[in-house]
Amino acid sequence: MSHLLKLNVPAPPFTASSTQGLLQLSDYHGKWIVLLYSPASFSTLHKNQLLVLSKGQSLFQSKNTQLLGISADKNATHLTWYYTNTRSGNPPLPFPLIDDRQGKIGELYGIPENTDSSTQVFIIDPTGTLRASSSYTTFNFPQLKELIEKLENLQHTYRPPIQSEKNQPIGDNPNCDVTPIVGEYVLGNPNNVDGLLLDFVIYAFALINADGTLQVYSTRYLRELSNLRVENPELKVILAIGGWGADGFSDAALTPLSRYTFAREVQRWVNDYNLDGVDIDWEYPGTSVAGIKSRPEDKENFTLLLEALRDVLGPDAWLSVAGTGYPSYIQNVEIAKIAPIINYFNLMAYDFNAGETGPGAATHHSNLYPSSLSLSNVSVDNQVKNLEAAGMPSSQILMGIPFYGRYGASSTKTFDELRTNYINKNGYKVQWDNVAKAPYITDPSGDFAYGYDNLLSIYFKGLYVTDNCLGGMFAWQSSMDKANILTQGMSQAIRDISSLEDVLQKAYYDTSQ
Repeated sequence: MSHLLKLNVPAPPFTASSTQGLLQLSDYHGKWIVLLYSPASFSTLHKNQLLVLSKGQSLFQSKNTQLLGISADKNATHLTWYYTNTRSGNPPLPFPLIDDRQGKIGELYGIPENTDSSTQVFIIDPTGTLRASSSYTTFNFPQLKELIEKLENLQHTYRPPIQSEKNQPIGDNPNCDVTPIVGEYVLGNPNNVDGLLLDFVIYAFALINADGTLQVYSTRYLRELSNLRVENPELKVILAIGGWGADGFSDAALTPLSRYTFAREVQRWVNDYNLDGVDIDWEYPGTSVAGIKSRPEDKENFTLLLEALRDVLGPDAWLSVAGTGYPSYIQNVEIAKIAPIINYFNLMAYDFNAGETGPGAATHHSNLYPSSLSLSNVSVDNQVKNLEAAGMPSSQILMGIPFYGRYGASSTKTFDELRTNYINKNGYKVQWDNVAKAPYITDPSGDFAYGYDNLLSIYFKGLYVTDNCLGGMFAWQSSMDKANILTQGMSQAIRDISSLEDVLQKAYYDTSQ
C-alpha cells in the first residue's frame, strides 16, 4: 500500500507524454505547480472539473503557477476528448493532461491503489519542494476558489532560497579587494543609534544660511554622535549638508570666493565638533525642484565646489555626495570628474515611485531588480549600472536602504509603523516579489499597500554589494527603526552575511518551529 509523500521534501521528478507532447516536471522549475491527479476512469465529472479549473487560467498565471492534469488513462483517450471538446466550441484546455496509464507517477507520489473515486492535488513551490497535498472523493472536487486560496496562503509564507545570485561564496568576492562599510543617516535624536553596528553615522542636516554660514537643528545631537567613539573608536562621524528642498548650494558654488568661503565654514564645523568629514546632499544641481535656486553652470560649479572642499579639508577627510542614478541626475553632474575627489557616492536607492499618484503608486520604491511590480526599468541595479557607466567606480558607491515603506506620492510609513500595524496585522499581509528581490504589503482587499525593505531584501542587497564590488550600504534613517532590527540586519549583511543567513533560515525555513 502506497502512502502520500510527506510535505517539505523534493517533489519526485518525472518525464511523461501529454496532450502538449513530452514534458518533464523540471520544465516548470521556478514556477508554482498544481498537480491534479485524476483516477483511471476518466469520467465526465472529472472532465468537467478540468474545464472549470481551466477558466481560472489567468488567475493561475498571475500567480506564476502552472496547472498539470494527470490521469491514469492513455494519451489517445485524452487527445480524443481534447479535440472533441474543442470542436464543440469550447476553448482548448490551456494546460497539459499527462498520461500515467502505467501508474509510475502515482507510485512516485504515493497515491494509494484503487483510488478510482478520488482526486489527488499536489502543490509544488518554485524550488521543486512539495508544499501541500489533498485528497478529494468522487463528488467533492477541488474548487477553483479553494485552490487559489491554498496557493495564496502558501505563497504568502514562501521565501526564496538563500544563496548568492552569482553563486559567489557568501560575503566573499575573490575579484574584489574592497572591504565594504555600513552606516546610517541620523535625523534628530540619536538615542537609538548603536555605534558598534556601524562604521559611520551621518548627522542630517546642516543648512546653508544666506550669509554662507551653516546651522543645524541641535549641536547637542552632533556631540552625542561624536561621543559614540568611546565604544567604537573607529566610528566615522559625518555632517550632512543640504537635503530635500535645502537651498544655498548654487550660490555657494558660484565663484572661487564663495566656494572657498563655504569650504572654510565646513572646516570650522569639522574642527569644532571633532567630525571626520561631510556629506554634500545637493538635491539637485541644475534643477529647481522644491523651489531651490539653480543655474545652468551648476554642473561645472558643483565639481569646483567639491575640489575646494577637498583642498581645504585635506586628503584624509571624509567627503561624500548623496545623489541618484537617474539619467536626469547624471546629465547634471560631472560623475567621472567628481569620482577622484570624493570618497563615496551615497546612492539614494529608494523613493522610485515618490512622484506617482496613479497606477504607478502601487509599485516597489526600492527594488533591487525590475519586475512587473516596479516602474519600467527602475531598480537599484539599473541605477548602479548608470553610475558606473558615467564613470563612478563601483567601490565608491554606497547603496541606500530605506527604513520606511511607501505608496507612491500619497503615503509613507516608518518601519516601526509597518511593524506595529501593517506587517501581517489588521488584515494586511507581507508578500515577496522574487524577481525584484523585494517585499511588499497588501491590504485586506489584496491590493498593493506599501513597498518596503525587510531582512530578506537586505540580505539580497548585501549579496549584491559583495558580488558587484560596491563600497557598502547605508540607511535612511535611524529613528524609523528604533529597535535596530533593520540596522542589525544591515550590519550583518555587510560584516558577516552568514550570520544573517542563519537568522533568515530560522525565521523562514525551520519547520520545527
